[in-house]
Amino acid sequence: MFIAVRDIWRSKLRFGLLGGAVGLLIFLLLFLNTLSATLLGFFIGAIENNSADVLVYEATSRRNLQASRLDLSLLDEVAAVPGVVAAAPIGELTLTAAIGDSLTDLSLWGVDLAGPGRPQPIVEGRLPGPGEVVVDESGVSEGFEIGSTITLVASGQELEVVGYVRDRRYAVVATGYLSFDEWVAVFEAEFPGTPVVPLSLIGVETAEGEDPAAIGERISAAVAGVEGLDRKTGAAGTPGVDSISQSFALIVGITFGIVVLVVGFFFLILTVQKLRSFVTLRAIGTDTGYLARSLVIQVVLVVLVGSLLATGVLWAATLGANPAFPLAVDRGLVVTVTAAVLVSSVLAGVLSIRRIARANPADAAQGLH
Repeated sequence: MFIAVRDIWRSKLRFGLLGGAVGLLIFLLLFLNTLSATLLGFFIGAIENNSADVLVYEATSRRNLQASRLDLSLLDEVAAVPGVVAAAPIGELTLTAAIGDSLTDLSLWGVDLAGPGRPQPIVEGRLPGPGEVVVDESGVSEGFEIGSTITLVASGQELEVVGYVRDRRYAVVATGYLSFDEWVAVFEAEFPGTPVVPLSLIGVETAEGEDPAAIGERISAAVAGVEGLDRKTGAAGTPGVDSISQSFALIVGITFGIVVLVVGFFFLILTVQKLRSFVTLRAIGTDTGYLARSLVIQVVLVVLVGSLLATGVLWAATLGANPAFPLAVDRGLVVTVTAAVLVSSVLAGVLSIRRIARANPADAAQGLH
């Protein structure tokens, strides 16, 4: 420990630059992961964070919410499946809406306000009544404030915003929730003459202790023409999610590899430069394990300092983020990324440790070749 800290103190600029470089690379890792999570949350948050335990799609929709069309009569069949406590209708409709003087897209969800699929928790305001809607709080920057009026352009209907939910956005557009009966009225006004108002999904509440994935499979087997999925599977199966996830995973993986290589090669080069000192220490009886531990301590200190720097920069970035696309520091993500970089960097430092172990102490007396 003494050698490790003293070496860092004597080479403050060198280790400071390394800590800064590692910090910026860790920041890039954290920022990419945060950006990915926020983007996916905007895309599938209404599914991933739905209050229903299981979501039932039309079997041929390929887990595409907007292609899923179910008959209302299927509600009773789904509710009769063992392990299902309640089944409720969910409708989704993407419309052009006017908020103030601006036109925007609005994903409007009709749900049973007391059943599975209901918007919860309400983080501000209250549940909607007739002619009212709650919206995802990220829509505030687009004008969807409590007390404001949303006008549906095609039908001219007006809805008053009375509350906010969190992390329940869909398809990266403003998202609102109202009672299913109100949603049916909106659908019929938007598409006059439609003989049947189809459901997009059926929300299911499972019995306590039941596995939602197992209940979903049971529903798929018991009810013809439907596919039951737990929220996580339904969200992951949404068209486009896999491509986004793979793209970000590739970028994050490459960045992670760069971080480990930078740290590993730095300490390998540093070891070669100081090999004479290490060999001299071994010649006077210093244990190789002690030197190895000193090197590991330096790796740990550099990575931890870099992680603190990265977290600070990420926090600053979240303060300057656009309210329409809010970013937040995820402590779990910071800990996970720091631990992964730390473990991988220590493993990369094994090359330096091997270099120390293979050096011949006798070279200290006659000079290194």
